Amino acid sequence: MAARLLVLLHLITHVLTAEEMSPKIVIIGAGASGVAAASRLLQNGFNNITILEAENRIGGRVCSIKIGEYLVDIGGEWVVGEKNNVAFELASPLGLLERSADHKELSFVLKLFDSNGEEIPSEIFDPLIKYLQNEEDSVTENTTGSYGELAEKEINKYVKAHPEIPTSLYGPLMHFLNMLKMSEHGGATWNEVSAKGVRFYDNIPGDPVINWKERTYTTILDILMKKYPNPEEELPVKNITKFNTKVTEIKYEETPVKVITANKEEYLADHVIVTVSLGVLQKNIDTLFNPKLPEKKHNAIKNLSFGSTAKIILYYENPWWLNDPVHARGILWTEEDRKEIEDDPQKRWLLGISSGIRVEHKPKLLLFWVTGPYIREMETLPEEIFQEQVKEFMTRFFGKAYNLTEPKIIKRSFWNTNENFLGVYTFYGLQTDVSGPHTEDFVDPIMKSDKPVLQFAGEATTSHYGMVHGAIETGFREADRLINYYSKNN
Repeated sequence: MAARLLVLLHLITHVLTAEEMSPKIVIIGAGASGVAAASRLLQNGFNNITILEAENRIGGRVCSIKIGEYLVDIGGEWVVGEKNNVAFELASPLGLLERSADHKELSFVLKLFDSNGEEIPSEIFDPLIKYLQNEEDSVTENTTGSYGELAEKEINKYVKAHPEIPTSLYGPLMHFLNMLKMSEHGGATWNEVSAKGVRFYDNIPGDPVINWKERTYTTILDILMKKYPNPEEELPVKNITKFNTKVTEIKYEETPVKVITANKEEYLADHVIVTVSLGVLQKNIDTLFNPKLPEKKHNAIKNLSFGSTAKIILYYENPWWLNDPVHARGILWTEEDRKEIEDDPQKRWLLGISSGIRVEHKPKLLLFWVTGPYIREMETLPEEIFQEQVKEFMTRFFGKAYNLTEPKIIKRSFWNTNENFLGVYTFYGLQTDVSGPHTEDFVDPIMKSDKPVLQFAGEATTSHYGMVHGAIETGFREADRLINYYSKNN
């Protein structure tokens, strides 16, 4: 009897110890940062984890769709840089990536076409683009004002010094360069972007446009979850994810923390890791957290800028550009056409198309970027009208120069009108320039005693903002925070 009692006491002690070592962790969002955090925790013995995801899939802004015979990135697409880039470090040794210089089929040359279908001579715009880049490189930490102020000043200076550029191109070139630059930074206009931020953005050394060959960026999720290269080693990240589950309130001063969803489900947690997009966080900051976040953290979140870009992807059974190996084609609206289309609320969005590029290893695809204040108009346009307008656009700009064929499939992204994202990535905006980024105030967890109970991850919480690898880094960071906490306290 005594022996049985000892065994029972041992079992009870063992169970209590296991519970103490397996705190309840709720991760909000199954994007790259959420998947990274969950994967790291699972590999370190934490098994009481729940991921609450508002969409019906994992990945967040890392998402691929089927177009024709291809899987295509509708979100994040290229690995940007090599050194200190966790995505590159995870995927490159597996032979999954290709540097741009290694893709011999593409010539990274830009051709510029106007809305009359005429090609603009490269000697007009190439030197201007290079000149503008040189001016960016001359920005210092003491530079003030917007990138737009800097760009417009320098462009005006350049065209005055080059009378060979027709005056009729001044306005169109300014609009083109504005939209082209916003495909990189995501502001509505370059007047929202800090000049200093453009120069001192935390660039990663190495090739900035590394592609996934025939695969897509969603491969990184499989690597994180150990599904690739050995499927039998897959971590149960998907099994612990509750899909179509939108969080509406986090009561973080309660013990345990209470997480409430839109359908009134409640989840109790010792730790909550919030990985939702900055756009969602900014919109819901006053209702999502109960009580409201401390002022320093609230201000750090509100003073960041969250940007918008969109994609249009065309699939052709018979590509018309194969004899022209140019990689990119820019879109230049004439002043007259731009003024006319601005008065047409259904077609105005076309002014946001900045450029179109070929897609590596997917030779039947063209990808066009939509930027600026026109994205929401594009995303809300009825599908039938959208399809017809894209076809008309292609004929208008490229019908004279090429023997066009008809696209079989036309797809567009919806990141900016989707309430679960409300944009694509963080950028260094003017308000950040004035107030300072204060990323540490955003990142610092809310503590009870010495215990982190409310943590924040995602691309907006790192200097590598706007990048998938930045999101992954932050998921690892917050998982390691908990791993270190329990290793010190047990």
